[in-house]
Amino acid sequence: MKHALYLAWKSLLWHRGRSVTILLSLAITIWLPVTVRLVLDQFRREISERANATPLVLGAKGSRIDLALHALYFDTLPPADTTMAEVESIEELSTANSPAIAIPLHVRYRTQSRPGIEGAVIVGTSPEYFEFRHLNIASGQLISLLGECVVGSNVATRMQLQPGDSILSAPRNAFNLAGDYPLKMNVVGVLSQSHSPDDDAVFTDVRTTWVIDGIGHGHQELNTQTDSQLLMKNDNSSGTVTANAAVLPFTEITSDNIDSFHFHGDPASFPLTAIIAVPETDKARTQILGRYSSSQATAQCLKPPDVIDELLSIVFRIEQLAWFCSIAAGIVTCLLLGLVVNLSMRLRATEMQTMFRLGCSRTTIAMLHGSEVLLLLLAASVLSSAAALLTIKFAASVLRSLLF
Repeated sequence: MKHALYLAWKSLLWHRGRSVTILLSLAITIWLPVTVRLVLDQFRREISERANATPLVLGAKGSRIDLALHALYFDTLPPADTTMAEVESIEELSTANSPAIAIPLHVRYRTQSRPGIEGAVIVGTSPEYFEFRHLNIASGQLISLLGECVVGSNVATRMQLQPGDSILSAPRNAFNLAGDYPLKMNVVGVLSQSHSPDDDAVFTDVRTTWVIDGIGHGHQELNTQTDSQLLMKNDNSSGTVTANAAVLPFTEITSDNIDSFHFHGDPASFPLTAIIAVPETDKARTQILGRYSSSQATAQCLKPPDVIDELLSIVFRIEQLAWFCSIAAGIVTCLLLGLVVNLSMRLRATEMQTMFRLGCSRTTIAMLHGSEVLLLLLAASVLSSAAALLTIKFAASVLRSLLF
């Protein structure tokens, strides 16, 4: 066998063009199904990890998949808003024996784009979100005042932001001249990289997003001495004044005007796009699920792992197609390999006849051809394995960008 392998090796080197062609064909045939399986497994692991770490998600009734993707990846927008009343409802269910935390999310705006740089999503939330997602500050500090924000690591790198800089929100409708004004937010911190959608987001207090919404605003203080062009009505006897549309709201929250910011309406009716519920006990989890299982519930409550599994069961049907294509490609490659070996044996018939006359048995000649095929298969397996590992290594960042 040793001598057969040596002769097969020399034969492959001599016919290097044919050998390389067969080697690449075999390597690609092996690499394709292996890589597809590894990439799909990594995709399943990456997309399920964040869902498994999120106990419950609440939101307006509608598409369960849209709501889950919105709360987990800030991707899609839910069909309707929920309200702060649902946060208060969860807090009412929370007791000493069944504690639960409600984390509000208001994700409807993005920052303004720069030349060649796309704007980042603005996530209005509460301080509990950073603890829940285990987000740490790389530089600066967390949010403490209205109008402050912290940026994810990718946003900081892409937009070259650091604590002390500022960033503008983008209006939802750029063609609506009477629409919302952009808010200038102060960057007070940069988050450490977490390899998650949080790296591509700008986080601020939920009240700041309500200011962008127009629910809250601040403007100059009015009195009877204010310029008459800014007043619709001025009653000197009672000291009351009524402003007109010329009084514009502040577009930046500073230490000088922060006290003038206020909100109109009942806080329980203020909008949210989703709520993350974090029950600390099974009892609290059951109570929350039971409250929103009724058809009369004002919102829906879902388990993100169940929704993502449902989504993956649809998406991963393509895996069966990929395996079918790989099997078909393997069969075709084996047929071509058999054809090449058969043609090679015919072309080398004179050579084999000479070896037979020199005393080589038919078994030895068969071992010679078998050794060539074996060496090609081993080399193709090594090459395809190395290519699969390199593909997975370099595809990890690409896969995260596609997912998040």
